[in-house]
Amino acid sequence: MTRILDISVSGVLLVTGVAFFAMTFGDAFDVPTFGGDVGPAFAPRIFLTIWIVLSSVTLIQAIRSGAPEESEVKLVQMIALVAIVCATGFAITKIGFVFATVPGFAVFCWIFQYRKPVPLVVLSVLAPLAIWALFTFGFELLLPRSPWFHQI
Repeated sequence: MTRILDISVSGVLLVTGVAFFAMTFGDAFDVPTFGGDVGPAFAPRIFLTIWIVLSSVTLIQAIRSGAPEESEVKLVQMIALVAIVCATGFAITKIGFVFATVPGFAVFCWIFQYRKPVPLVVLSVLAPLAIWALFTFGFELLLPRSPWFHQI
């Protein structure tokens, strides 16, 4: 069961990554730059290339694996993960990246049995802030901001 799940998930991720990568060559990404060296499709193509490579490696590993493991697939955790990702993604559009991902990350860790209170709180706050800082200052790509703090 685990092998089939690995093949299915990595296959879907591979097909989705290839489809998204192909979409970056569409008219929506064909806009003039504002004096920069690269256009708006540069960063998505880099991220999608990494996505495609990782999902390809995972798919190849899943296909080449021998007998399936006897570990039990925890369907409840998988459904909870999908619900957390969907809720966090929706919340990002309404309340901004940081305010949505802090509780999303905390719930994700809690569902997967990481329940030490102090490290959980620290990781739940610092990880989204680090990602936000990387995108804002490193990649210079603005993530969705909170409607309450337009100046941040």
